[in-house]
Amino acid sequence: MNVLKPAAGETGIPKYGNKETILDASAIPLGYKPGDKIVLELSDGRKRELTLTGYMHDVTGFPYNLANRVNAYVNPSTFEWLGGDPSTYSELAVSVLEKQTDQEHVMAICQAVAERMERAGATVYYVNVYQPGHHFAYSISQGVFFVLGTLGYLTVILSGFLIVNTITALMTQHTRQIGIMKATGGGTLQIFSMYVALIVGFGIGALVIAVPLANWAAELIGKGMAEWLGFYPDVYRGYSGTYIQQVIVAVFVPVLASVLPIYNSVKVTVREALSDYGLGGNAKPKDDSVNKNSVLIPRPIRISLRNTFRRKVRLGLTLFTLVLGGAIFIAVYNLWESFDKAIEDIQGYFLADINIAFDRGYRYDKVAGIAMSIPGVEGAEGWLEYTGTLKMGDEDSGTQILFVAPPSTSQLIDPVITSGRWLTTGDENAVVIGNHLLQIFPDLKIGDWLTIEIDGKETKWHIIGTYSITGNVSPPLLYVNYEYLSVLVGQPEVAYSLRIVTAEHDSAAQKRINDQIQAAFERRGIQIRSTQLGADFIRDQKAQTDILVYFILVMASLIAIVGGLGLMGTMSINVLERTREIGVMRAIGASNADIQAIVITEGMVIGILSWAVSILFAIPITNVLCFGVGMAIMTAPMPPVYGMTGIIAWLIFTIVLGTLASALPAHRASSLTVRDTLAYE
Repeated sequence: MNVLKPAAGETGIPKYGNKETILDASAIPLGYKPGDKIVLELSDGRKRELTLTGYMHDVTGFPYNLANRVNAYVNPSTFEWLGGDPSTYSELAVSVLEKQTDQEHVMAICQAVAERMERAGATVYYVNVYQPGHHFAYSISQGVFFVLGTLGYLTVILSGFLIVNTITALMTQHTRQIGIMKATGGGTLQIFSMYVALIVGFGIGALVIAVPLANWAAELIGKGMAEWLGFYPDVYRGYSGTYIQQVIVAVFVPVLASVLPIYNSVKVTVREALSDYGLGGNAKPKDDSVNKNSVLIPRPIRISLRNTFRRKVRLGLTLFTLVLGGAIFIAVYNLWESFDKAIEDIQGYFLADINIAFDRGYRYDKVAGIAMSIPGVEGAEGWLEYTGTLKMGDEDSGTQILFVAPPSTSQLIDPVITSGRWLTTGDENAVVIGNHLLQIFPDLKIGDWLTIEIDGKETKWHIIGTYSITGNVSPPLLYVNYEYLSVLVGQPEVAYSLRIVTAEHDSAAQKRINDQIQAAFERRGIQIRSTQLGADFIRDQKAQTDILVYFILVMASLIAIVGGLGLMGTMSINVLERTREIGVMRAIGASNADIQAIVITEGMVIGILSWAVSILFAIPITNVLCFGVGMAIMTAPMPPVYGMTGIIAWLIFTIVLGTLASALPAHRASSLTVRDTLAYE
């Protein structure tokens, strides 16, 4: 079990002897090379120097970029030299014989092993069972695939509407040609088949380009994701199901999207086709006069507003494309802010600037006094963490839990309470349970009593509230009062961890004070297991989620570009249909700037309309993304956050997009002469 593998590009695992080590390949970005000296500081303050002989791949270990910790391997002699005891073990790996993917069965076996070891005199601190049959990063990868799949299908829908706009533009240009073909004997079905064959040809051409491009992108993205999550993928190969979907998207979707526009264009009569003069060519003047209020709006803007709504079906298709693209864009920004809010909620459980965990329990007044003597330290709290086994029945082998006991007056925790209340001074056997325990036992509720075995003795606990924390938490955490638990386990006034508040809260100040505290503890023989800075905790959490969000933003931007292409196609069609109108306006004195302003304003009006509607459509998409990504990555739905960042960003993007999408059609319109426009066919 847990067999080490050669690092990428290597044929074997480097050998290592006394005072030598090998590191997991995920630590390569740190810059150490084989032969370099690595200095380690032990918990008692002593320093040891190891020689790096190379790298290997720890398949089951957390990579450095996710855990912010390097997995290093040494031989037993070096382990003893570093202060360890080769005759004792701190971790036992267990593999079951049957039902290896049944989580309940695996948990029951592990609990039975833990109980057997405890009866033999061993101390079991916790039992950790990952999702059986899956890599530890399975949930993260599923979250990424969920987002990619959702955005991929939405992109196909958007592309369908883009095809409708493009085909409509093509058929508008070919109206008179269709009339000529019909006049010379061409049948409706014959002409229809000709255009469908054209679409199929374009689809096959796109398929030939898309397949190798998609394979390259899939291999690149898959390899990058695998390295980020700490595993090596197999040699990339395409799957038949993927190729079938590509054929459907490249050939059948364009045909389905273009059938109606083609049919509507080829069914016209010869007379209608040959007498087509563009939009408004056969219109009759209206008798009603101009509304007196309309004179407040400049005439070019009135023309732009009128033109916007003249082709309502086409406007609807364009708006749908832009609205969907904008809604996805805004929803992704909302997802980003939801991640930040989830991290802020997690931070509420770790409000200290410095968290110090000890190798064993120490008198609180002793360690707190040492910490408070360091300049820049404003406060310190002693916390207690203790393991227990939750028993849900006589036949139940038990579920491992971890008590977290802050002082009843703690100012360094701000939990997200979902029901009931938080702990108060005087609560004795009261407990607040979290969403991770409720996932295992969904029937638990406020007022229930729990039986928890602590050091072989059964204790009773009363549920007074429930809290929620996102992320993978194993074993489940149960919050109780320090004053009660410390007496119950016979360790009153003893702290296993110290939560420290500093006067300055930036990373540099926290690191400086943390170094001073560690040095002070080392001088007094207090052994530290680990330390964590509050600023580093937030940075590490955001680093993990930001990579996913950046990737989603790229996808959302591509979708927005598709929407922009749809708007450009619409504006090109509109200008094409109004060629004769533009000629009339130029004949009565309209300048190039007037023509360009009318077209660009029309594009901006469409863009701003789509922006307003996108805000509403972004709400359900945000809910879906937050639920799906939250469940996949953080094991709990993320509360959606509807922020202004995405709305403002999309407004700016829409204005720029509307201007750019209209600029080329506007330039073409203004470059036409009066003779060319009036002679347009």
